Amino acid sequence: MALENAEVLKNLQEQLTQVQQQVETGRATLLRLQGAIDVLSQIEDSKEETTEDAPVDGGEVESTEEG
Repeated sequence: MALENAEVLKNLQEQLTQVQQQVETGRATLLRLQGAIDVLSQIEDSKEETTEDAPVDGGEVESTEEG
């Protein structure tokens, strides 16, 4: 039994709608992943910068004055 063109057309249109929804969901997921990666990269970069700038002894300055 052959499918009617109208039935095939309806099935293809439904598939197209489903795929378009999946693509939009994928795009939204992609943007969220990129945002999370950017934020975490910035956090890690700032950690490296602060550890490079931090004094080795904890930043305490000894006073040589007696007073």
